[in-house]
Amino acid sequence: MTLVQEGIAAMRGCWRLIRRDPRADEDFNLTIDGFWRSFAVVVPVLVLAYPMFLSGHEQSVAQSLANGEAAPELRLGVSYFYLLVGFAVWPLAAALLARLFGLSQNYVPYMIVYNWMNVPTMALAVIPNLLHLMMGSTLLPGLLGMPVFGVLLYVSWYIARTCLRTTAAVALAFLLTDLALTFGLSVLSR
Repeated sequence: MTLVQEGIAAMRGCWRLIRRDPRADEDFNLTIDGFWRSFAVVVPVLVLAYPMFLSGHEQSVAQSLANGEAAPELRLGVSYFYLLVGFAVWPLAAALLARLFGLSQNYVPYMIVYNWMNVPTMALAVIPNLLHLMMGSTLLPGLLGMPVFGVLLYVSWYIARTCLRTTAAVALAFLLTDLALTFGLSVLSR
């Protein structure tokens, strides 16, 4: 199976997982090879991140100008660097958490699904940013952003609960750690 075929099957699996299909894992390559191949999602994620970075920059410029400050520079290289750092650090943090909670046996399937789920969740997350870039207004994208964020939180929690085969509380610990890491890297990238 080519990587593209594996990715298409994984997207089907992501959709099935979101719909709570108990056999969704059939669409994922849950081997060690599948673990390493799942990191190929970095390519579409980097593409999907571009409008998010542009929208965030435009909002920063507008806010700076409104405050009478100089407009910040667009630092795409820095933004992409921290996105890649997140791709490298989260698997390590998740491995530590899995070990801490006695879930190491479920770590590889969790990371495979987590990685592949980045594509549909990024596609959803980019919608408010694309609206902002097309409309110039932040009102509708801002209103849409909160429900989208809620859905993304739920999906991340659900993947942890389902793929790690754990309790809601442990899945919440994974979600909160992921959020803290993402937020920390976002702050560093500014």
